[in-house]
Amino acid sequence: MKKALLISLVIALLGFSSSFAYEDSPQTRSMPQQADSVTWEVTECEEDLTGETITFYHFGDLSGTFAFISQPLVAGFTDGAEFLNETGGVCGATVVQEFRDTGGSQDQAQAFWDELSVRDDAYSIFLYASADGELLREQALEQETVIFIAAGSELALYGEDGTPGNMYAIIPLYADQLGGFCDYIAENWASFGIEGDPVMGHVSWLGAFGQSTNTEAARAYCEAARVGYAGAEYYLPISPNVSTQVQAVVDNGANILFTTSLASGPAQIAGTVETEGLGDEVLVSGVNWVLDTSVIGLGGAATNGMVGLLPYTWWDEFEHPGVQVIAEKWRVNRLETAATPTDALAVRNIAYLVSFASLDMWREAMVRTINAVGWENLSGAALDATMQEFSYEPMGGIFRVDYTEGNRSVSSARIGSIQFIELDGNITPTIQPLTDWFDLPDLRTVGGADVP
Repeated sequence: MKKALLISLVIALLGFSSSFAYEDSPQTRSMPQQADSVTWEVTECEEDLTGETITFYHFGDLSGTFAFISQPLVAGFTDGAEFLNETGGVCGATVVQEFRDTGGSQDQAQAFWDELSVRDDAYSIFLYASADGELLREQALEQETVIFIAAGSELALYGEDGTPGNMYAIIPLYADQLGGFCDYIAENWASFGIEGDPVMGHVSWLGAFGQSTNTEAARAYCEAARVGYAGAEYYLPISPNVSTQVQAVVDNGANILFTTSLASGPAQIAGTVETEGLGDEVLVSGVNWVLDTSVIGLGGAATNGMVGLLPYTWWDEFEHPGVQVIAEKWRVNRLETAATPTDALAVRNIAYLVSFASLDMWREAMVRTINAVGWENLSGAALDATMQEFSYEPMGGIFRVDYTEGNRSVSSARIGSIQFIELDGNITPTIQPLTDWFDLPDLRTVGGADVP
């Protein structure tokens, strides 16, 4: 079944193609245009840096527990850097990348920070994981190095006292995601046809990531939205069976299962619900990571109907100009060179999509900073000054950032769902938005504006 689903997805993708026309110069530049001349706005450069190079630094776990999600992240950075150079680089300067593999070791993360952050051109460093962000938060502040991060925790972004640092996350805080989900459920619960009032049970990975949504502030917010609470059950990512955890919260009244886990986690929960015959009694849901091709590939048809947060424009929204650019790069650099279509699909996921677009965000921030202080005066402190007043929609809105007024994470999203649809005679899994973009509540433990 899993193989058939992957083949159907490949067939659907192969039916999609794009052609691009580029108009390049370091002074004025438009993004790739489709037949209908759609573009997105970028800041024009005031200096010509042709002949210079700018390094994009990043590091994280590429061979340990999170390799399945971080390796596509690097693939997105690689193809994103190639795209930037094809469209003028950063004011004419060529973008190169340099990265390291921590293997999940905090000691290695510290060693790579010590090595890279002292370089004169290390104005920013991109990190993959919240744990590394928490480790390096205070050091980054002291050294005035901007950190961009794929999944920033509240502690990494705001510290213990709630003070915004110089770390900027490209997805929303998980507690904020839960609050936004509860708002949606409060208004739309009847549409799911499940008996009783909505009652949520958390079934997630054990650890800081898995337990990050289930905060006192988020529970209070959901309770105020009249979404009940049936407790939480946590398990190790290597656990072969989660039926005990699922049944425990269901026995306690849960008709919503909310998970903060990745890839195998949501797939395992969806499979358990199917096996136990609970599909008509509970809604499987979670943070942004549940809506991913990795989940579909591992969980198959059991993932149909899963609902979660969608804080970016997804691959299946083919009309979007940014999606068209990313999909074309993926097709040429990944699908056409892969040993099998399945290998190419392994990187057609959240990580590739968002990291690719993050390069455009980084480029925009660098251009604004260079315009403000000049190439010769570029520094981490100057870049951070830009970021504190920075709002932008990378690649025309793959995701949306607004770091003004002390915000350090994405604060807007949509609700989306995994849906299996008929496309050209094939039953094809897709991820579809259920709502328009909306502002997420601010549920930071310290200083959250929307904490009840």
